[in-house]
Amino acid sequence: MEENKVDIVIVNYESTNHLLRCLDSIYNLIGNLTFDIIVIDNGSGSDIHHVETFYPKVKILQNPKNFGFSKAVNQGLCQSSAKYVLLMNPDIVLNDDFFKSVLSYMEQNPDIGILGPKILDADGEIEGSARAFPSLLTAFFGRKSILTRFFPNNPFSRANILTTLSRDNMPVSVDWISGACMMVRKTAIEDIGPMDERFFIYWEDADWCQRMGRGGWKVIYYPEASAKHFGGVSSNKNLLRSVYEFHRSAFLLFDKYTKWPKRILRPAAYFFLHIRFLFIICLNLLRRPHVVLAPVFTRRKIPDKQIARKRIKILRFISRLNVGGPSIHVHLLTKWLDDKKFDSKLVTGVISSQEGDMSYLFDDMDEKPVIIPELQREISFIKDLKALPRVYRLLKHEKPDIVHTHTAKAGSVARLAVIFFKILYGKNVKTVHTFHGHVFHDYFGFIKSNIFVITERFMAKFTNAIVALSNSQQNELVEKYKITQKDKVKVIELGFDLNPFLSNNSCNGNFRSKIHVDKNTKLIGIVGRLAPIKNHVMFFDSAKLLLERYKNTPVKFVVVGDGELKEEILNYCSTIGISEKVIFCGWVKDVASVYSDLDVLALTSLNEGTPVSIIEAMASSVPVISTNAGGVGDLLGRKETPLPSNGFTLCENGILCNINDSIGFANGIKYLIENETDRKKITQNACSFVKKKYVKERLIRDIEILYKDLLQV
Repeated sequence: MEENKVDIVIVNYESTNHLLRCLDSIYNLIGNLTFDIIVIDNGSGSDIHHVETFYPKVKILQNPKNFGFSKAVNQGLCQSSAKYVLLMNPDIVLNDDFFKSVLSYMEQNPDIGILGPKILDADGEIEGSARAFPSLLTAFFGRKSILTRFFPNNPFSRANILTTLSRDNMPVSVDWISGACMMVRKTAIEDIGPMDERFFIYWEDADWCQRMGRGGWKVIYYPEASAKHFGGVSSNKNLLRSVYEFHRSAFLLFDKYTKWPKRILRPAAYFFLHIRFLFIICLNLLRRPHVVLAPVFTRRKIPDKQIARKRIKILRFISRLNVGGPSIHVHLLTKWLDDKKFDSKLVTGVISSQEGDMSYLFDDMDEKPVIIPELQREISFIKDLKALPRVYRLLKHEKPDIVHTHTAKAGSVARLAVIFFKILYGKNVKTVHTFHGHVFHDYFGFIKSNIFVITERFMAKFTNAIVALSNSQQNELVEKYKITQKDKVKVIELGFDLNPFLSNNSCNGNFRSKIHVDKNTKLIGIVGRLAPIKNHVMFFDSAKLLLERYKNTPVKFVVVGDGELKEEILNYCSTIGISEKVIFCGWVKDVASVYSDLDVLALTSLNEGTPVSIIEAMASSVPVISTNAGGVGDLLGRKETPLPSNGFTLCENGILCNINDSIGFANGIKYLIENETDRKKITQNACSFVKKKYVKERLIRDIEILYKDLLQV
């Protein structure tokens, strides 16, 4: 048995998409802990191989059919060699400091056999995961019983659900805790034995905890650690079988632990559980017959044409395909969603004459975007009114299952059209809106900014899910601007095809040659629209300060991008006397070649979502310095060394500065140029970070999970 190790056992049954999200949470929190992950798959089919693509080190044991939860857990335990085993469902996502907190507490308390964290449901409410050993009253006042739902605070339910015993997150000893997520001591398993395989699913955790208690081991509810449970993902695949196994296992538990004289009630318990089973099935047949009867109808062969019609239809809207992250994002989602499961179509407006065009991304696709010219960036009451009926007619023609909007203008028009469509046409279309950034500050004046906030609050009430690109953006939407409640906002980071940037060494020198800059010159670059929000003036002010310090060292500054402020910016450079040191390139299609020749990538924005230029630079191993705008802090990571006297902070993946602090920004660039050791460490950290978190495969997977969750498929 390995002392400083934890093994993680996950039983999967047709829940591979959720399993991948579960594995994400483990790898994000595991830190330097030694661990093995063992997945026991109960006959899910070929989907399980997706795990090997993202997590090749995960051990996968495939069963030819569904052997049940207990038997699968025991298979995993046989593969385990660690001091502790974490047993998890695939629809569990661990929260911060889970491993550190749980393992520390178990080390301090060697008499604990099983420990269960606080488990939150998908809405953030505490589940009754710590319970008393069942009695006859549990049938009426159990966690999900009808009486408990109508009278949640009745004394019988409180006596059965023990999570309420904990005060101020203090650990409490309980009869049993849910097997959805539990940490188990290996010596306790060796002492009392594995799970009882007679329990196919349900009540095996209650039985195991009962045996632990009788063997002298403590069962502890430990709410200081928490996990989110998306609940019933596997059991909902076959509701009829699930309800049957619940009642069969309940009788098995009763039969196993009930002694004389209570055993005289055995026939009555058997009869009552049958009646209860029939009652629940009949109730579900009335409420959702398609779920109960689904296994009956899905056994027959479905013709290919019918399968094609059952694809989830996505209608995606974006204001325009200008150069930037949103265009890349919608292209990836339109092109790479699984076309066997999704039918995805993009609708877009037109770009202005001063913007770079990225519609070329769709040149190699058979189905081109639908153009509605009125879906432009500029606010125009007349054009917006014209766009609304055109979007409505498109909805009526396409009859989508989900409308997913991107950017503020398209988001407002398309979601308003969906409201009318649902009222007039009656189809229950789900809506998703992605905030690639927001226009709540620094874009417009006070009055207009507040109009946007009020509009988004209104639209959020009719939106099923809102996607934020970072935790910082989620906090802004929920806490600062109060657009909607937290449970509606899903954090799904951007994803990209990073291969051109990870392998751009072959481009070394090409860009410098094109702009006539030799390899000995330090080249500082900024990539983005020439627009007020990008705050190029701060970049040039910092450039002037830096040039004064490097009079004997060749330094040049390159501006990649174009926009409405070009003439104004050119004049500013001339006014402050740095025109000869600044090169304006316009938009560059092969942007990977730009990064391969930069010494530093700079970003001086007043407001950002998740800037693509930073992610591309990180993948290209170019050190990054940026203002602390929007989601930038999430990209640059943990603050390593605050240097207040110099006006910048050294972070794990780059350097962070205050907005409009050109002196601190210049100091930060100087630090990156002169400190080779820190520069190398930063670029290595940053490259590893984006390779793990911002790949297109992860983005596609997370979006597919979101869509399936919305439609409950």
